[in-house]
Amino acid sequence: MATWRYANASVIGTSHEKSGKPCQDSSACEVLNDLNGEQVLVAIASDGAGSAQCSDIGSALACSLFVDELRAYLETGNEIKALTKEFYEEWILRFQSEIHARAVAMELPAREFACTFISAVISNETAVFAQIGDGAIVVASPDDIDTYTWEFWPQQGEYENTTYFVTETRAKEKLQFSIHTGKVTDEVSLFTDGLQRLALHYQSQSAHTPFFRPFFNALRTQTEMRTDKFVTSLAAYLSSNQINDRTDDDKTLILATRRSPSSKKTYI
Repeated sequence: MATWRYANASVIGTSHEKSGKPCQDSSACEVLNDLNGEQVLVAIASDGAGSAQCSDIGSALACSLFVDELRAYLETGNEIKALTKEFYEEWILRFQSEIHARAVAMELPAREFACTFISAVISNETAVFAQIGDGAIVVASPDDIDTYTWEFWPQQGEYENTTYFVTETRAKEKLQFSIHTGKVTDEVSLFTDGLQRLALHYQSQSAHTPFFRPFFNALRTQTEMRTDKFVTSLAAYLSSNQINDRTDDDKTLILATRRSPSSKKTYI
């Protein structure tokens, strides 16, 4: 199985720059190894609620704690194919406990740390996806190099422009979970709601393949697992006028591939 190459970037939106707010998006992507030496891709994106005072702290904590949890899971000899929805429900409770401790220390209600949760964990023969809130996970078909599909459609709350957060007391009820075994995807992207209108086609409820194709074509040519040059280029693109003219929100994009370069290459 080929080695993963990946990149992730979270950039501030123009609306937050104008209001003096920090970037409330966070992301993390790492390749871990199980005790058999098998590579496991762990990717997570989190979007802090714009109305929450410390949602940037919440989203950063969600990302770091989830990676730490998966690392501990693998180091104790567990396999990705044994991951269950209950594992994620228990992680939610531990995350909320950490948020509660921060909230008490800062004398704030826990809702001031509200954030979404989007994750992908992929080994050689198992892919596990979980999500609470908006944003999405898009995967490439294992059989068709140019077909991308979404795993969960972005969740919308009870009112327009609202969603659900992993910090809510009913978060476990809103958890979306799926596991695939056998021939699983070798390309995946996670993104927050700042990119939804660019990456998804709402009328047909499909992934917008032209958005993803140039990123993956470029990433496949990388020789290292992660390169600062590619990450810098990705962040610059997400902060460009081309993107900011279409969305003023914070933006997170994670890309990972273990495919070899295609014959037709397009660079960002």
